[in-house]
Amino acid sequence: MSGGADSLCLVHALNEYNTRSRKAWDLVPVHIDPGFEGWNSCRVKRACARIGLECRVIGIDVPAKLKATNTDSCFFCARERRKALFQTAHRIGTGKVALAHHMDDVNETFLMNLLMGSSSAAFVPKQELFKGEITIIRPLYYLEKPRIMAWLRELGIRPVRNNCPFERTGTRQKFRRFLDRLYRDDHRIRTNIFWGIHNLKPQYLPRPVSPGREHRTAGRKPA
Repeated sequence: MSGGADSLCLVHALNEYNTRSRKAWDLVPVHIDPGFEGWNSCRVKRACARIGLECRVIGIDVPAKLKATNTDSCFFCARERRKALFQTAHRIGTGKVALAHHMDDVNETFLMNLLMGSSSAAFVPKQELFKGEITIIRPLYYLEKPRIMAWLRELGIRPVRNNCPFERTGTRQKFRRFLDRLYRDDHRIRTNIFWGIHNLKPQYLPRPVSPGREHRTAGRKPA
């Protein structure tokens, strides 16, 4: 539960569905406070309280870890927050973690992995980790960002803003701005990328490269 639009939409939707369908789920919003200067976890707790849920705040010290490892990375911060979230899930005895990733996140992740990691990968709506000990679910997987924002405006819910030092310079933000320009030019591009990921045609793609071979063959011209 970051307090941003996506996580607020997820928490509200799960809480509403839980109530209307009488699922009797124990919903536990968890906010990971990374320890950045000026970070205000109280705002996130108040946002959850307005929905009718108590938010647990878990504090970690990302700046200290960044300094100790001599890194300056959005990826490192995300990994540390995810690690703390899984540890919290284990402590409270739950095997299911709901994340607020949506269609735009899938597109960004796919392009980042393709262009920065030479890998055609994104993520899936449901995923088991640690030999099935934890299952990640992504209920917003098929929703577009504009639809999420429109729903929050309709509900009168305002996202919580906390300043992240990597917000403007992080790699994901660069890809997000690039894709946003494309979406403005042609709104079909958002769904075309998303469904294109689900519509790969193996017969028109080269065979998978064995581990390590991609480095040996990099830069070679085709015979």
